[in-house]
Amino acid sequence: MIPPSLRLTARNLIINTDPGTLLFLIGLPSFYLIVLGLMFQALIPNVFFEGHSISYAQFLSPGVVAMQPFIAGSIGGSMLWSDRRWGMFEQLLVGPFHRIDYLLGIIYVSMIFSVGGAMLMFLVSYLLTGFVIHYVVNIILIILVLLVSSILFTSLFLVLSVFIRTIQTYNTVTMFIFFILDFASSAFYPINTRTPIGLRIISYANPLTYIVDSVRDMMFASLNRSDLIYVMIVVVLSALFFIFAALSYRKAKI
Repeated sequence: MIPPSLRLTARNLIINTDPGTLLFLIGLPSFYLIVLGLMFQALIPNVFFEGHSISYAQFLSPGVVAMQPFIAGSIGGSMLWSDRRWGMFEQLLVGPFHRIDYLLGIIYVSMIFSVGGAMLMFLVSYLLTGFVIHYVVNIILIILVLLVSSILFTSLFLVLSVFIRTIQTYNTVTMFIFFILDFASSAFYPINTRTPIGLRIISYANPLTYIVDSVRDMMFASLNRSDLIYVMIVVVLSALFFIFAALSYRKAKI
């Protein structure tokens, strides 16, 4: 017998493969990679990374890959809000499903979207830059980081969906967080001593920065001790946010 959480995962996959969701999941990061990668590369031909000179498009590609858990997490949060709004949450819980099944179903589908979107971004990056990851172990490590990061961001957006009452407010808060986390991270530009101190503080308080930096190092096979610290930070934050989401989720009204 198929576990209830996996049945809900299949259901969530079906209802979230509409053109609008897929455009948000794949189209937006592809736009970043293709348009910004090509446009900024004309202004910034090379970026020095770990002692090597790489193209700006190559520098940007790990940032776009690392955005996938964040985008997938926002989709997971919107699922809970929509199900509560249209009465599906109530119908599912009076059926053969428990709250934990519903929660896991959302997290699982966010993981699928995150890894699937990242694989497509790898393909777009290859077509754009010709760069490929040469070590299988690095690909496995990137996938593990993306899976853990999916828990972090899905938990964040589930908390928001529990406490926010209207879809307009939810969308506004989501887009605000989206732009703050995206553009105040190392996804689009390196964070170094020339970065204003205020922006550096914001960037290093941003979990997406640690995800991007670890994915970038794994893509270019330049792993070091700091990457272990970055991954540990993401793991701890994911555990804390998941606990907070589980506690908040119990208060979600049917």
